[in-house]
Amino acid sequence: MIEGIIEKVKGFLMNPAESFRKTRSDSVGAAYRYFVVLLVVYTILSAIVAVAVGMYAFNDMIAQLAQTGMLGAALAGAFSNLGPFVAAMIVFVVYLFFFIALFGIFIKGLALHVFVLMFGGEKGPEQTLKTTMYATTPFLLLGWIPYVSIIGAIWYLVLLIIGIRETQEIDMGKALLVVIVPIVLILVLALLGGIVIAALMQGILSMIPFVG
Repeated sequence: MIEGIIEKVKGFLMNPAESFRKTRSDSVGAAYRYFVVLLVVYTILSAIVAVAVGMYAFNDMIAQLAQTGMLGAALAGAFSNLGPFVAAMIVFVVYLFFFIALFGIFIKGLALHVFVLMFGGEKGPEQTLKTTMYATTPFLLLGWIPYVSIIGAIWYLVLLIIGIRETQEIDMGKALLVVIVPIVLILVLALLGGIVIAALMQGILSMIPFVG
């Protein structure tokens, strides 16, 4: 099993088009098992890095607080006891991401298939689900590394476009739209949400002088 996963990883990273063509006959279960193995590795490495970075930042904050005077030293002494709690919270957040990703990959794949249908893909939702799972390969391999995770995220989008083209057998332009359109829609939604929140906050602040 491990050898097969390693071979697939190499294929998706080095020759993605051919690798996606080969996965047309894979079952969704096989793709999901591949995804889960990489997700577990990603989660373990992410937890290690997150705890190391988080505890370094926490200890640095304590050290700086201790240098701000008597009150700061007292607070630093009190907060220093929270180290285990901070580490536990970091691990919890990483595990929460793992739990969400474990089931969320199906929601993401089915949502993406709506756009596949919109742009002419007719090979079924199973192909889109498998493509979504396999395309996560670079992000799950690199996403736990600070800053490098950006490369993994971009690489994931590139693989997703290639995968949609190969498994749904549509042209590159349509495959690009399948991936880009939902991203644009999400960005527009976030922008509109930000505008609404900003307007709401401005309205609330403008009312404050008249309260009471």
